[in-house]
Amino acid sequence: MTRKKVLVFFLILLVFIVSLLVLDRDRIMEKKSNDPYEISVITRGQNAESWTTIKQGIDQAAKDLNCEVSFVTLSSENNTDEQVLLMQREISNGAAAIVIAPANSEDLKEPIEKARKSLPVITMESTVDSIKDLPYISCDNFALGSELAKKLISTNSTVRKIVILRNSMDCSNIHQRYQGVTAVLNSTLNRVEYWDIPDDPQEAYDTAKGMLQNSNGATFIALDGATLEAAAKAEHDLLKTGSKQVEIYGIGRTNTVVSYLEDKIINAIGVENEFNLGYLSIQSAVNHINKREDNITTQINFAIVDQDNMYNSDNQRLLFPFVR
Repeated sequence: MTRKKVLVFFLILLVFIVSLLVLDRDRIMEKKSNDPYEISVITRGQNAESWTTIKQGIDQAAKDLNCEVSFVTLSSENNTDEQVLLMQREISNGAAAIVIAPANSEDLKEPIEKARKSLPVITMESTVDSIKDLPYISCDNFALGSELAKKLISTNSTVRKIVILRNSMDCSNIHQRYQGVTAVLNSTLNRVEYWDIPDDPQEAYDTAKGMLQNSNGATFIALDGATLEAAAKAEHDLLKTGSKQVEIYGIGRTNTVVSYLEDKIINAIGVENEFNLGYLSIQSAVNHINKREDNITTQINFAIVDQDNMYNSDNQRLLFPFVR
């Protein structure tokens, strides 16, 4: 074989090898591009029911956007230390992004800032206002609190005692709701009081029951779903003993809350679009993983719902997770 033929042979062989490498690289890249996005969602509590609709939105987004979502709940309500440990664990396990509902808006500041150095962190429901450009998915909680308070005073012009049941005040969304409620109520002649409710569900029920028994006809307004459910359960049980019914308003949705709204134990509730809350949180995480332009703050809609409008088509989708 002449030198020229040998050179041609090696050139053809080289082209063949390079072609194989390029094809193999393309197959590897194609597989990589089809791999699901690993996203971890960390709640601020253990109540699975209260997250039902949010998780529906998360699951739908995971299906639409090719994500594998690790949905992580806490062993106790509003446990900041556990949230920090879980966030560190999920990062170590290879999460590409973290979606978290901070249990304490300030105590999570340093851990979230540290986590953001290695991956995107998206906050939902509550956030850390002191962190610049931290993506946040929620409704306008100040407006939600204001509108619920307006609903309360519109139903009864009598001057009365109104009790705000406070819990989870370290969460930015609860604090903003509180500000919205008090901004409206403090502009009236009503006497406003503030009673604190513990995190533990049984303790919350017992505390609410004692308060209701000694309320002297007060009207109650709860700022989150767990507190609203505890107060409504207590009222439901007290009515069986012949106690006089009180008015209860609140923010949040669980199946139990909706049932008590139907039974007129709860007068009205404020409920945000929890399906969109879950969906848009995952969508934002995917956008930040791919370094796409994304809104820093995304607001979702909410509604004030009572017995008269709870079966409107829009409100049904907010109240009943299976109605889409």
